[in-house]
Amino acid sequence: MGDRARVVILGGGFAGLRALHRLQALGERVELVLVDARATSLARPALPEVAVAGKLVDHARFPLAPLLAHHGVRFVNESAERIDADQRQILLTGGETLAYDHLLIALGAVKDYDAIPGFREHGYSVCDDVEAPRLYDALKRFRGGPIVIGSARSVWGSRVDAPRLAAPCEGPVAELMFMIDHELRRRGLREQATLRVFSPGEVFFEDVGPKVHADVEPLVHSHGIEVQTGKVLARVDAGGVVFSDGTSWESALSIVLPPYSGNPLIKRSERLGDEQGFVPTDKTMRHLDLDRVYAAGDCAALAMPKLGHIAVMQADVAAAAIRHDLTGQGEIPPHRPEVFCIANRGGIQATLILSDTLFGGSTDLTLDGPLAHLMKWSFDSYYFHTVGRLPPDLLSDGMESFLRRLQH
Repeated sequence: MGDRARVVILGGGFAGLRALHRLQALGERVELVLVDARATSLARPALPEVAVAGKLVDHARFPLAPLLAHHGVRFVNESAERIDADQRQILLTGGETLAYDHLLIALGAVKDYDAIPGFREHGYSVCDDVEAPRLYDALKRFRGGPIVIGSARSVWGSRVDAPRLAAPCEGPVAELMFMIDHELRRRGLREQATLRVFSPGEVFFEDVGPKVHADVEPLVHSHGIEVQTGKVLARVDAGGVVFSDGTSWESALSIVLPPYSGNPLIKRSERLGDEQGFVPTDKTMRHLDLDRVYAAGDCAALAMPKLGHIAVMQADVAAAAIRHDLTGQGEIPPHRPEVFCIANRGGIQATLILSDTLFGGSTDLTLDGPLAHLMKWSFDSYYFHTVGRLPPDLLSDGMESFLRRLQH
């Protein structure tokens, strides 16, 4: 591999591209290689707009090859079959092997629709660029009746000290319920429909604190949306959803966020994952057992909830750890996760949430209204038009400082 260290990044989503841009600062010291079976990077936060508002799905994704070629990064558009960490090699599905000096795993998590009996025949979702347009078509055909929205329960491993949430992230559930409510009102169908929401957790939005709940719950009630907690999905039928407690809800449109599971590559590779197929790391995002292996984003066991903002924060930590291991220089930022998301509510309304109470912090706030909507639109537009870059650190830090001052 020559004098340059080869850093291989598995996955071209938020975490993978963020780490790639950070590591480019090392210049000629590194050869950067990105491996992804997809030809495009998908901006998942934009998918509710695809599913409800009719945003073009091509505005939620962009091709990886020209981006990586522009930055002089080798792109391997192929699946990986297995990782041999002892030999520092990746076996590709085509039979070739790819050697690495340092490996960052940023594969995301598997949205396991097939774990829900009846989903393929009777359910809808929003978690990828196949399901979101499919839901949009179903909403266009909808003329009335009960709509059910909720999350299936996920199961996590036990090797790291991370919150054990019943659902990976319920932000998309909130976004869908408000946006669908708005769309039905716009079409004059709200009186012909009911909106019921279920959560497998004891609390809906269990990853935020009491102040956020106090701000959001009146919004839910004012829109006539019913929420029930402690409802673990068992299956989706033609006429509704059935829960593990034996109860069922009638539904003309059943929208489910599936359980998350570990990537099959991680499960196939010896010593790479925990018992659920997520990568166990310390808080520098280095693998607990394997040298020169790192992880960031939804594939990492420490990433709880499974959230784009946390993926980006972990990518910064992982990139700094790789830089330090290569050069002995630079500080590794602390792993300080927080929940940051902006949920569109239809039209020009949105609700921003910033909370770190799940991790022992004291920040727990919302910003509601057109300004939050503008912030989300600006972020999505910037990410799309800069082809995978996030707003400058100074702007992001300034925005967070402004939000925290609101709390005081």
